[in-house]
Amino acid sequence: MNRIRLWLDALRTSLWFVPMLIVLASVVMAYALLAADAALPSGWWKHYGEWVNAVMDVRIRGATAMLQMIGTSIITIAGVVFSITIAAFTLAAGQYTSRVLRNFIGDRGNQTVLGSFLGIFIYCMLVLRSLSSASDAAHAPALALLMALVLAFFAIGILIYFIHHIAISLQATNVVAAIARDALPSIDHHFPERFAPPEQDNVDLQRPQGKHRSALRARRSGYLTGVAFGTLAEHAEACDGLVQVHRNAGEFVAEGEMLAELVSPERIEEARIESMRDAWSFGDQRTLANDPGYGLRQLVDVALKALSPGVNETTTGVMCVNWIGVMLLRMAERRLPAQLRVRDGCIRVITRAPQLGDFIALGFDQIRQNAVGNVAVLRRLLEVLLALSASEGAHKARKPILQQAEAIEMLIRESIPWERDARPLQDLLTALRERLGGDAETPAEGKPAGE
Repeated sequence: MNRIRLWLDALRTSLWFVPMLIVLASVVMAYALLAADAALPSGWWKHYGEWVNAVMDVRIRGATAMLQMIGTSIITIAGVVFSITIAAFTLAAGQYTSRVLRNFIGDRGNQTVLGSFLGIFIYCMLVLRSLSSASDAAHAPALALLMALVLAFFAIGILIYFIHHIAISLQATNVVAAIARDALPSIDHHFPERFAPPEQDNVDLQRPQGKHRSALRARRSGYLTGVAFGTLAEHAEACDGLVQVHRNAGEFVAEGEMLAELVSPERIEEARIESMRDAWSFGDQRTLANDPGYGLRQLVDVALKALSPGVNETTTGVMCVNWIGVMLLRMAERRLPAQLRVRDGCIRVITRAPQLGDFIALGFDQIRQNAVGNVAVLRRLLEVLLALSASEGAHKARKPILQQAEAIEMLIRESIPWERDARPLQDLLTALRERLGGDAETPAEGKPAGE
């Protein structure tokens, strides 16, 4: 299932799949209209010939000239559109971060426009080919020509739309919002349960013991794009063992690095070890398919770029914090995955699944570290923490929230000497502590939500 999701995500974010479908649809439409023209009754031209001639020249020579003109114009415009697209990609990578290119490439508007121009060109070429064997006295295929004329006007419309779409999509507000809106469905998929049921009682669960330990190592270097915990649990049950997972989706591993360890009462055959290693899938980049923390990573990267000395775009940084808050609040409402995989009352897999505190650290740490002296960003960070403290899942992340507040308070004392600027921040800190109660405590070590 993980590999299917990765495959579908790769298709969705590719620049070739949707254009290919549109080109195939254009081929089908061309042959269908040519067949429909050939099936027209003999008296059709007597009744409708004048109407058709009033719109266009249906003689073979005139039809050929029209199709050649449309085809030539369309392929020229297609080249310009591709150039604009590449320029937009370059600008987005330089202005924000190269990680946002995934969203631009997967944008349905860009894919549809590119496919439409290519499809119209292919359509004209196919209809033009059908005229090459016709005599000058014959009538051209009227329905196919009418469609070519309609597509020519449609091409003008989508060119105007494309220029507008590119101009809108490059704005920082829309870039940040697109990243978040792309990530929110991934959060909903991975954490579907809205209200967490009571915590599972692990007192009666059995934990397999064994003297043999087998290392499950990475087949190749790259990002882990998925882990099939069900497969690992099945193998562990089959050999009455326990799998302790050390690396999860979103993390980078080197070839030969230990991903997990299998504890079993008997020595495990090599064939089973090799089969268990197939539970991990690898890629050269992270994706949202099996990695809900990747959306936070993208927003943090955009914020870091905005807060860098060379850019110094505070407003963009604040917008990133806004959407990071939206994603963290969504996670706070959901039941995050358990760190134990149980079968028939026996623990079979122990994972290092990230908890809410890990996601808070991923979304806040680097932004906070690069927002020294930036009152607007620090204030928005505190406001998001205050909103998190009022969420239904606040009890799951009380310690991480207070720890973030403590770190921000230290920044305020060290980098904001003016009382007028520092007072609103101190008021937010006071409100946050009153809501949660107590001081920050050091949280237990957990899995990083991503690099």
